[in-house]
Parts: sequence; structure tokens; C-alpha cells
Amino acid sequence: MGMNKAVIGKVHPPGTMDINPKDFTYYAVSTNDYDNPYYWEESREGGIMAPPMFAVCYSGICVPAVILDKELGMNVFLMVHGEEDIKFHQPVKAGMKITSQAKVVDIVDKGSGELCQFTVTSKDQNGGLVAEATYGFFVRGGGSGKKDEKKEPEPGPGKILFEVKKKVMSHQSYIYAWASGDHNFIHVNPNAAVQMAKLPGIILQGLCSMALCQNAIVDNLCPGRNPANLKRLAVRFSRPVLPNDEITIYGWELKGGSPRTIGFEAKKQDGTPVIKNGIAEIA
Repeated sequence: MGMNKAVIGKVHPPGTMDINPKDFTYYAVSTNDYDNPYYWEESREGGIMAPPMFAVCYSGICVPAVILDKELGMNVFLMVHGEEDIKFHQPVKAGMKITSQAKVVDIVDKGSGELCQFTVTSKDQNGGLVAEATYGFFVRGGGSGKKDEKKEPEPGPGKILFEVKKKVMSHQSYIYAWASGDHNFIHVNPNAAVQMAKLPGIILQGLCSMALCQNAIVDNLCPGRNPANLKRLAVRFSRPVLPNDEITIYGWELKGGSPRTIGFEAKKQDGTPVIKNGIAEIA
């Protein structure tokens, strides 16, 4: 039995987070982003700010209410994070109070399973828009079983602008779990990941892989490594990343102007794509 499409349009109660620099600096550490001064140097003009991907923490407080909603009927034991698209509207700094609210927007039949899509809108204490995130969680089974119609081949990358290798630590998913709040058993319980989710072992949180891509893009393409210049980051998670994997992230220009639009992907050491259809927009 698939998910209940009657919940499409359902708005869940809001959640609020007080922004503490201890939280967002720890988030930077959990994603191997150790040396960007915008996250550390309190004496810099304007003070420090959170990494853009910290959005998954203040918007993520709304995620459990959606995926654990009995009315929705999602089988979380067969669920993986399929896609993510975040638009960043203003830098996040210490002392802000951010309120986020989730709305289910669609349940899509993918043949081999279903994709539940919901948006989380986050605003500051003055009602100003901070970020808009669209989450997509794929649940194996429950789909119609029909194969997708034949798709046009995806266009290959253009001239490569950067290529960066990132090493995943053996304990990365545990650190990221505490930094992000994502303690899903597939990331922190090896036995359950194998026995209940039929995975080869624990896997890295997809949002941590996405954050590694954010680091590469900010470091290589944002002027002065200023994270406030990153205005959007969107990905499709195509394969799991395992502890001790090494991923290579590379990007190319899709469109100039403002915002500048960048395409990017990430592959494991054996060439397996783990992030596809990446889009970044840079002011």
C-alpha cells in the first residue's frame, strides 16, 4: 500500500529555533568545513554567519512531523532521501529566531516506489524570509510498478570549472547526526541498517554529501569565499555514500549573469555518481 495522497496540501504546525553560533560552527566542523573565516572570525566586519546548508537544521525540525505522520503512512524503514532544493534568502547569524513550517506538496509515483515532496518555509523573528527548502523522500515499494517512460539522455557537463576531492571519515555520519539532528538508524546503527533497511551498512546522510558540495562551490566560485553569495543549492541523491569513501565534486557553468548558474555532480572513487543534476546559483 502506498502513501495517502489525501495529505497533499496538509500544513504542519511550525517549529522555532534560536540560532546559536555553537550550533552552526559545529555544523561546519561536521561537514569538514574547517577553514572558512566567515564561520569562525568573530572580529570580522558583520560578524560570523552559519554555513548555508545549516538551513537543514532550522528547517529540519519540521521533517519528523511530516515523515512520521500516521495519516501519510510513510514506511520509514524503506525510505531514503531522494532530492533536496534550498533557496537562501538571507545570511543566518547568532541571535536570530527562525520559525519554519512544512507543507506536503505532492506524492509522485516513480514505478519502483513513491516520492513524497514537501516544502519548508523559514522566516526570521521579523517575518523576513530566510530560506525555502523542498525535500523529497523516496520510499521503495508502494509505486505502480510501471517503468518510467524513456527519457532523453541527460546533457553532459560543459567546461569544468573546478574539481575537488573530499574524504568521508569513518565516523562522519555519527558526527553529522549530532550536528544536524538526523539520527535515522541507517546512519548510526550498522546492524539495523543491514537487517531492517537491507543496506550494506550505515550510509552517510545525503545532506552531509550535499554540504560537502556546498563547501567546494563556496570555496571555488563564491567571491572571497563569502557564503552569502550562494543563493540556491539543489541536488538529486543517486547512490549511497559509505564511510571511508572519497567523492570527487566537479562543476561547470550553465548560465552567466546574476545569478550565475552552475551545474555540478559528485562521484565516488569507483566512478559511481552519488549526486546528480546539481544546481547552484551564485550572486
